[in-house]
Amino acid sequence: MEIRLERARNLLLQTDMSVMEIGLACGFASAAHFAKSYRAIYGATPYRERNAQAGLPL
Repeated sequence: MEIRLERARNLLLQTDMSVMEIGLACGFASAAHFAKSYRAIYGATPYRERNAQAGLPL
C-alpha cells in the first residue's frame, strides 16, 4: 500500500492526470478509496494536496 501511495503522490504532483486516473493507475478500486487511503498517510486528500501545490485556495 505504501508503495502504491508513493507512486500516486508522485503522479499527483508531477502530472496533470486526474485524481481518478491516478487512483485507478495505482490499483485503487475507486477515487473514494484512493482519497481515504491517501489522507490516512499524508494528512490531506489528493485534491487538497494538488491545489496547495498549485497555490490555489483550499
